[in-house]
Amino acid sequence: MNPSIDALDSGPQVSIAIATYNRAHLIDRTLDSLLRQTVQDFEILISDDASSDGSREVCERYAAADPRVRYFRNDERLGLGGNCSRVLSMTHGEFVILAGDDDIYEADFLERLLAEMRRFPSLSLAACRVDLIDQNDVVVREMSHQHFAAEPLASRLRNANRMLWCGYGNLMTGMYRRESMMRTLLYQPIIADEWDEIDLLFLFEMALQGGVVSIPDILLHKRVGGISSKIPYRTFGKALSVYAAAGRAYAARIRRSALPGWQKALLYGSLAFRWTFANWEWRRYLAYTLLVTIDPKRHVRRHLRRLWEKRLLREAGGSTR
Repeated sequence: MNPSIDALDSGPQVSIAIATYNRAHLIDRTLDSLLRQTVQDFEILISDDASSDGSREVCERYAAADPRVRYFRNDERLGLGGNCSRVLSMTHGEFVILAGDDDIYEADFLERLLAEMRRFPSLSLAACRVDLIDQNDVVVREMSHQHFAAEPLASRLRNANRMLWCGYGNLMTGMYRRESMMRTLLYQPIIADEWDEIDLLFLFEMALQGGVVSIPDILLHKRVGGISSKIPYRTFGKALSVYAAAGRAYAARIRRSALPGWQKALLYGSLAFRWTFANWEWRRYLAYTLLVTIDPKRHVRRHLRRLWEKRLLREAGGSTR
């Protein structure tokens, strides 16, 4: 089953977009949790990035059983960014969710986020807290960072600067206002199909469009072990080039925004300072990449791992949080 895009009905309150790849063993749990929502005025659009497992059969079974579910399959792989962008551009609802193809949603997930979007018409994004679950749906960790409050910031400049410094990828699991979303570059990779910063760049551009709120309740259970949890091997030179490309991508989004010139100048300055002196996440990644380059046989890393595990045993006290 692969209906044409032109044949889609328009007008659902919410579009749920799912970019999937080889999730035949998990996507049924995700779809079951979405179909159980207390808000039922939605469409589910699944874009299968040429999966090689049984994802097609699973998704077509759901599409045959519920007309709100529509399944599309790419003839060739588009990659993470291309597939996310494709399925988001196919949406028709006033509001949009980019659902993980292996995550589990509480029944009132849509209802609670819709209430926030209706409460604050200036919002471009409303999110919630998440926890992490393993392959058996057992919670292994609650995510605690809450850098955005339940009330939006007063200006787009402050909003975008907060996202630049304190944005985190789990915000992408929230609800987008489609009108704002379609003014962004969606999930455009910085180079080829490199996924670095792909979610944070999208979130930064959404923050340039309007307000962002995050409610403190856990309404989404995110599966551990996705692609973004794996650090790809790169030479140190390649890692530096990707880092530079990410900085240029942020600058490009500031340039194309509708902010006044003086506010753009302030954001450029904030970006330059963070990217030069304060981007600790990338410093850790570059340090790891350099270590891999000089220690290809893992002698130093094995020793460091033993020291790190001893430290964790001293400090953990049996907690997983």
